Amino acid sequence: MIFTLQQSGLQDQFAAGTTVDALVGAKKLDRARLAAMADYWVAAGLLDRSADGVLTLTDLARAYEEARPWYEMMVGGYGQTFLALGDHLAEGTGPAPRRGGYVGSGSCGISMHDSLPLLRKLLAEDGRDYRRLVDLGCGSGVYLTELCADYPQMTAVGIEPDADGAAAARAWVAGQPTADRVTIEQVDAVRWIENTEDKPDLAVYAFVIHEVLGQEGEEGVRRMLTKLFGESPELTLAVIDIDLKSADRAAMSQPLAQAYYNAYLLMHPFTSQRLESRQWWEKLFTECGLRIDAYDTTDPAMDSTGFCVGWVLRKADA
Repeated sequence: MIFTLQQSGLQDQFAAGTTVDALVGAKKLDRARLAAMADYWVAAGLLDRSADGVLTLTDLARAYEEARPWYEMMVGGYGQTFLALGDHLAEGTGPAPRRGGYVGSGSCGISMHDSLPLLRKLLAEDGRDYRRLVDLGCGSGVYLTELCADYPQMTAVGIEPDADGAAAARAWVAGQPTADRVTIEQVDAVRWIENTEDKPDLAVYAFVIHEVLGQEGEEGVRRMLTKLFGESPELTLAVIDIDLKSADRAAMSQPLAQAYYNAYLLMHPFTSQRLESRQWWEKLFTECGLRIDAYDTTDPAMDSTGFCVGWVLRKADA
């Protein structure tokens, strides 16, 4: 119901103050259903109702708004996944469903708070002036527009094979000041790498490499990294992902792990995604002929778990 309040468009109406009757007339809504939802939100402390029936947002609802991306991803994107867990537990049942648009936009919204500051820190320490960025699996396009804002000479392309994700990315980019320097392509990443003539000097793999691992296996990741650096030997690759600690009792006892990561880690194997530990990834990078030029975790003030990690990678012989 928090997600519904945020995504239905009604929250903005309630922020200004309105009534059930006014909304029914303006938006052609079913009165009985809207009245039931309004009663729920009032009882849950998300709306206040005055004596004359005017409904307004509470401070609690405004506090939940700060966490909108988490609701967008976990309820909008993965809500149907969690409902289907029991149906997809048996061997051979295939992946549980999810909604790619909400997964991408929610994930990128969360990234504004944790992984994007981490990425900026890694690149600032690197000190290079990048001109051409590719985001492989760009979600809603946040990394593209934010990095273009950081690098005034940069142009960028976002690769997003999911149709809903690509649409969400184009919608986000269109409203940003750097829109004229960003394009979105709905295409397979390997196909784009093979066919592009405008070689990138910076690539971002943000919460995507574990999807390749889950869907194409370890050899699929190796092929992707080999192809990427084969086409662009001087490339800098920034990888942001999750250090798998679901079996670490101490790590999972932290409040953010209990409130968010426990569910986040659970749904990955049900959606053809495979998380691995930091040590596992670093061994793979080395075996692929890459060197780790930088490594860090998110700011502990935002995420004290250290689950979200990042690397800057280059060819070992570059």
